[in-house]
Amino acid sequence: MGTHPGLTTDADPVALAREVTDLLLVNAADSDHPAIGVQRSILRCLAAQGLYSIAAPVADGGLGHDERALFEVEEVLAGADAATWFVLTQHRSPQALTAGSSYPAADEYREALARGDELGGIAIAHLRRPGEPAVRAQPGRSGGWRFTGRSEWCTGWGLVDLVLVAAVTDADEVVFALLPAHDRRGLRASEPYSLAVMGGTRTVGLEFSDMPVSGDEVAAVVDREKWRRLDADTVVDTKPATLGLLRRVIDETVRTGHERDRPAALEEAQALAATAWPLRERVYELRFSPDRDRFVDERLSLRGRIAELTVRAAAGLVAARGGSAMLASSPEQRWSREAMFLLVQAQTEDVRAAQLAAFSHP
Repeated sequence: MGTHPGLTTDADPVALAREVTDLLLVNAADSDHPAIGVQRSILRCLAAQGLYSIAAPVADGGLGHDERALFEVEEVLAGADAATWFVLTQHRSPQALTAGSSYPAADEYREALARGDELGGIAIAHLRRPGEPAVRAQPGRSGGWRFTGRSEWCTGWGLVDLVLVAAVTDADEVVFALLPAHDRRGLRASEPYSLAVMGGTRTVGLEFSDMPVSGDEVAAVVDREKWRRLDADTVVDTKPATLGLLRRVIDETVRTGHERDRPAALEEAQALAATAWPLRERVYELRFSPDRDRFVDERLSLRGRIAELTVRAAAGLVAARGGSAMLASSPEQRWSREAMFLLVQAQTEDVRAAQLAAFSHP
């Protein structure tokens, strides 16, 4: 029990994030590169700084800050090194699920996840897909479950210690299991995907072939419709990573204007900021409002508008930098690709419609 050695619950979480910003900025290009990729040593460094523990309960060994603090930390990290942030942010799902569950795997790993001693990943995005479940759970012959199907997206394979997987039962419940993140009988990972961005995140597909899951590996069992309602309530909100990237791009546009004596770049940055920051304030206001359910349409619209603004801002920075932005060593093209990635992260049909509406009527 108690927090990770060296961490204190009164530490400023955003200050903790900013302490590692220089390291992440230097590391960002390598993190994106498939041949180099996100470094486990840096993930361990972030865990030691408390950045895996921001919102985990103090009783479990976390720092006990609220969701707003967690969001602001994600803004800082994603604006510095999106690939490393993306591997780190997967940890939040198994951490939050085990904090609220009394199933055996939750009891076993709750404190280790809260403290960042064990790094977690997820393979559950398929639960958002309409139609037949992508991964099925059948009762095991001698207890437990057997999983069959394919989960297309699992980020951090080979970097994380545990992976949260999910399968749907005939009773339309979701069985969540926490497993060591490596191949086993009935589980095979694909080769890492060749991605246009985040290429160093070691994102794979997981193939389940009648994989046995013992009762001790079950972390939770939840009604699928209930899970979807809870998930739908979060995906409508603008992701803090998008705001972090937008801030980074605006700051870099300002720097370009000054360093290269390009007044038009400064004007562009000023116009972007005048639009962006009031939108950001509204995002936070609605995200943490007790009446947030009344504003689903506006929250969706904000996600679409800020996504469009981020894509446009990243393209504007390329224009401001000129031909040098096309060098592989220049970050401008990576930021443009990251803006593209953030369009499809946790995208549902409603989110897609809001994004397309924003592109149609910016």
